[in-house]
Amino acid sequence: ILFTGLFSIVENVELNENEYVMKCIMRALNVAKDDLMDVVGVVLEKLTAALAQVAKNPKNPQYNHFLFESIAVLIRSVCTKDAAHTAAFEQFLFPPFQTVLQMEVVEFTPYVFQLLAQILEFRPEGAGLGEAYTSLFAPLLTPTLWERKGNIPALSRLLIAYLSKGPNELVLHLLGILGVFQKLVSSKANEQYAFELLRGIVMYLPQEAFMPRMKDILQILMMKLQQSKTPKFVGLLTHFFALLIGKFGSQAYLDQLNQLQPGMGLMILVQVWIPRLQAASPTRLEAKTQVIGLTKLLCETPALLADANGQQIWSQILACAVKIACSPESHLNSLSVQDNDDDAEIGYDATFSVLHFATRPARDPFPEVQDAGASLVQSVGKRCASHPGQVTPLIAQGLSSDQKLSAGFDGLCQKAGVQLS
Repeated sequence: ILFTGLFSIVENVELNENEYVMKCIMRALNVAKDDLMDVVGVVLEKLTAALAQVAKNPKNPQYNHFLFESIAVLIRSVCTKDAAHTAAFEQFLFPPFQTVLQMEVVEFTPYVFQLLAQILEFRPEGAGLGEAYTSLFAPLLTPTLWERKGNIPALSRLLIAYLSKGPNELVLHLLGILGVFQKLVSSKANEQYAFELLRGIVMYLPQEAFMPRMKDILQILMMKLQQSKTPKFVGLLTHFFALLIGKFGSQAYLDQLNQLQPGMGLMILVQVWIPRLQAASPTRLEAKTQVIGLTKLLCETPALLADANGQQIWSQILACAVKIACSPESHLNSLSVQDNDDDAEIGYDATFSVLHFATRPARDPFPEVQDAGASLVQSVGKRCASHPGQVTPLIAQGLSSDQKLSAGFDGLCQKAGVQLS
C-alpha cells in the first residue's frame, strides 16, 4: 500500500519530480529488505519507467540520485539473498541503461556504470560475463568516456568488476586496459584509479598474461616517480609493490625492477619504500597487504642476508612490518569501515555522486591469511631456525632502538606461540 501511494505520485506527470517522495521510496525499500521479494518485479518496473521519463530531460539532481539509489537498494537486497537474480536484473535494466548510454545523458552515465558494476560483482562465481556484459565491454574503452571526470571512478570500478568475473575473456583486451591505466596515471587527480586498475590486473588476470608487460608498466611508474614524488603517489606505488610481492614473491619484484636498471629493486626499497612506511603507517587492507609483502621480502630473499648492506635493509624492513602489525591505528585484521545505512550521507554531489547502496567492501587479495601479524612472526621464526645465529642479531638490530617495537614484536611472538631460536 505504501509503495502504491508513493508511486502514484511519481507517475503523476503533472506533479514535479518530488525528491522527498523518491527518498521515501529509497528508505522504504531499504527497510523492507527480505519482504521485497514479492514486489521486486513491480517496483523495478515502476523505477525503470520513472528512469525512462527523467532521462529525456534531467532536471532535479536530488530526485535522480534517490531514483538510482532505489534501484541499487533493490539489487543489493535481492542479490545478497540469491546471486542468481542478477540475470533478471540484467534483463530488466540493460535496455534502459543502454538508452542512457546511447543518448549520452551525461548526468546519468556515472550512475549507470556504478549499477552495472554492482550487478556484475553479484554475478555467481564461475558464471563468466554473459552475452550482455561481453558486448558492452569494448565500448567502455572508448577514450571520450574517460575524458569526463565524473565517469572515471565508476568506470574504473566497472573495469575491475570485469577483471574479477571474466579474466580469461579480458586477456584479449589487456592492451586497451593498459592504455586506460597509462592515461589515468598521467593525471594527479586520477592516479588512484590507475592503481586500482593495476591492482585488479594483478589480482585477477593470469600471471602469464600480464607479466610480459610488467617491464613497460614499471617504466611508466618509474618515470612518474621521477617527475612527481608526492606522498600520495609513493603510497600508491608501494601498496602496489606489496601486492605484487604478496602474489608472486619477492624475486618477481626484484627481477622486474632490475631489468630496468641493475640494483633498482633494493634502491626503491631504501630510498622510497622504507622511508614511506617510517613516515606514515598504512591502514586496513593496505596494512595487511604491506605486512604480507614485507614478510615475503624478509623470508624469501636470500640476497638480503648475503652482505652487511643487505642485512641492514633486512632489519629496517622488519622494523616497518612490526610497526604496522603492532599499531592499533592499522586496524590490521578489520579490513573495511562498515557504514550504517541510516546515518549515511546520501545525496547528489556535483563532482561524483557515489551510490551508497551500490558500494561494496574492498576485496581482500589474501583471504587465506587470517592474521598477517602472526604470519609475519611465524615466517621470521622459520627463517631463524633455517639460519641459526644469523637472523636473531638482525632482529635485535632492527628493533632495539625502539622499546615499543621490541615489546610489540615479543607480544606478536607470544600470541602466535613462536619461540625464536
